[in-house]
Amino acid sequence: MRTDPGTTVRPSRRERLSITAIVLAFVAVLVVWASLQPLFGSPDEIAHWDAAVQLAMGHGWPDPAHLKLLAATRAGQAEGLGYLQVDRPTLEALIASAPGNGSTNQMTQHPPTWYAMAAGMLHLIGYMQLRWDVDLYAMRLMNVAILGTLPLVVWAAVRRVTRSPRTALVAAASLFLIPQVGFIGSSATNDTPVIILGAVVVWLVCRVITGDRGWVTLVALAIATAAAVSFKATALPLVPFAVVAVIVAGHGRGRWIRGAVVLVVPVLATSWWWVRNVLVFHTLQPAGLPQSIRTLEFAPGEGPDVGGFANTEWNRVINSFWGQYGLLQYPSSPIVIATLSVVAIGVVLVWGFRGRTRRTAWLLALLPILTLVAGLQNNWSTYLRTTTIGGIQGRYYFVLVGVLAVLSAIAWRRFVRAEDDRRRLGRTVVVVAALMTLYGWSVAYRGYYEGFHLKVTGTGLRLLAGQTPIGTVGFGLVAATALLLLAVAVAVTVSALRSPTRIEGRADRSEGHDGADMVGDPHEGLTNGALDHDDARTETARRHA
Repeated sequence: MRTDPGTTVRPSRRERLSITAIVLAFVAVLVVWASLQPLFGSPDEIAHWDAAVQLAMGHGWPDPAHLKLLAATRAGQAEGLGYLQVDRPTLEALIASAPGNGSTNQMTQHPPTWYAMAAGMLHLIGYMQLRWDVDLYAMRLMNVAILGTLPLVVWAAVRRVTRSPRTALVAAASLFLIPQVGFIGSSATNDTPVIILGAVVVWLVCRVITGDRGWVTLVALAIATAAAVSFKATALPLVPFAVVAVIVAGHGRGRWIRGAVVLVVPVLATSWWWVRNVLVFHTLQPAGLPQSIRTLEFAPGEGPDVGGFANTEWNRVINSFWGQYGLLQYPSSPIVIATLSVVAIGVVLVWGFRGRTRRTAWLLALLPILTLVAGLQNNWSTYLRTTTIGGIQGRYYFVLVGVLAVLSAIAWRRFVRAEDDRRRLGRTVVVVAALMTLYGWSVAYRGYYEGFHLKVTGTGLRLLAGQTPIGTVGFGLVAATALLLLAVAVAVTVSALRSPTRIEGRADRSEGHDGADMVGDPHEGLTNGALDHDDARTETARRHA
């Protein structure tokens, strides 16, 4: 029987309590985001909702640029600020009051998978007889349920690679540093399943490259990859990433068979959509809006501006990756965004690819590289065709949340070597991440309801009460619960991080090293937690002291 040399000690009770608290707090934070943002208050939510409703109504899934928004959707959007939630009509009444269709809905450029899930959920709750804002809120809560386990997946991936319970807990809590993930992930959007499935694929790849040769893991990886690409084109880089990881981590001719399995399952199960696009529309993903289809020429004597394109890409991506709310008109402080971006990217680039973990890090870095290249190529080609720099949002890179967490964990452990410093850093990250979530709520609330002024007024609170589908009391309970669970998660995790003996079992000696690099040798030093030479000397000196 083949054993898994990457197996680590089972989590202690304190560690299980900490990760449970983090997951519960994350779910509560998502529910706040779902309740805080106004109706159709996030990018493309109006189009996602409309497409799901039309699919539930039996309107099918026409070719790109051929689906038209329901007139009732625009009517609901216009009425959003004018109705208290108790006065809003049922969806059936709304459609009866505003029959017909209007402008183009671009969402049929995507596979219908998420929309079919949403349509099925709508039928289960009797959507036509419910207020239309309740239908929208139900879609948001469906996405909350989909995304809620993201900290658990990140914790498992980081723990597998670093063999460090403490680092894994910090990585899970660090998700609160990116409020935009909660904001986007809890809205009605097809981005949400791509975020969680991207993290699941990374976790399974981490198992493979740290010695798990089981067929259950391999098949699960193939299925997760196939599922991800059935939702959105932003998941397509997961396929070559998973295939290359399986082949590089394997041995002998068997690795080619295993790589073929990971490739064939997505091709046969879910790639039919993309193959059809190429055959019918001669492109992987057709444009969904008429203005994106038209070809324009640059003015005489002018041409594409490479510098302007690069600057626009950088600014738009980093702003809307960390926290830019509403329809991207309510940004976080440029100082906050620049600091987070420079520190996060700088530490990974400088410290992430050194020592014994460098081969694992380079293999994991394949996914960000593929995703960035694909995104830049798509946006550049669109720029050349339309003379407009568009299609740039940080959410298109949320498929990378899981792998960026693992790479960051590797880099920070290499950068900060002393155990006391690691514990202090971990506690700081947990606290700052929670504060960043509160800051994100503040920016969004002020943007939506206070004219972006730094204040809380009775008028703003009344606007919020009129927008949220759960009413004043419901929102108050949700917010209070989230604050309580977030505080508990911070307290429990910080307490656990104060001493490694509170987290790890006696058999786990991993806190004094950076984890073994498994690529190329599945039996290299994982079972007993091998140290590299520098860390071994540090740990020995610490124990003697």
